[in-house]
Amino acid sequence: MSDFHRTAARIGASAAFAFTAPVAHAASFDCAKASTGIERLVCGDAALGSRDEILARLYSGALKVGKREAVEARQRAWLGKAQACATAACLAEAYDERNAELQRSEGGVKVGSDFFCEEPKGNHSILNVVGPVHGFASVSLMSNYVGPGGEEAGDVDTAATDAFLDLRKGTATVLNGRCRLTFERLGADGWKVIQAGTCELQGGVVFAGVYRRLP
Repeated sequence: MSDFHRTAARIGASAAFAFTAPVAHAASFDCAKASTGIERLVCGDAALGSRDEILARLYSGALKVGKREAVEARQRAWLGKAQACATAACLAEAYDERNAELQRSEGGVKVGSDFFCEEPKGNHSILNVVGPVHGFASVSLMSNYVGPGGEEAGDVDTAATDAFLDLRKGTATVLNGRCRLTFERLGADGWKVIQAGTCELQGGVVFAGVYRRLP
């Protein structure tokens, strides 16, 4: 086994190569054997541990669908960035960037669950959710607005956003500049997104609405 495979089997994306270690303390590896600074950060922080489990799921899904060498190369680059982190905040940012990238990939999309919203008229939104995992979830949200000119005339606006949600109190609010999005889980088959502030979305695009899983 290469050095990269040994390292990856212990932090970040262990499921991508060997999902056999017993899972403890909400991480994709055995926290009882944590020995590096990054491992201890992940095992000591519930949000980081959940990010790690989500990453493991997404990476495994990407490997099944994408070009394996390219996916592994991207993961190797991410691993180097993560290993350079000395704080939980730095590591959380690294996880969020990689999870968002993987969740938008073909394999990553299949790992999550899709929820749909077609309000207001002309707006079509898809919310992809991985989780909740121990009270946390990773979401990727894309909305398209088709104006009166129609798609053939190019009268289409699109906006997308990604977020890591702490749902332990029931709802999670994400701030992006002056735009505030609040996510609420409506049981297993729905989500509610509330949009407030100045979100500066193109055309008639909105993120707000009730998202339902298709039957």
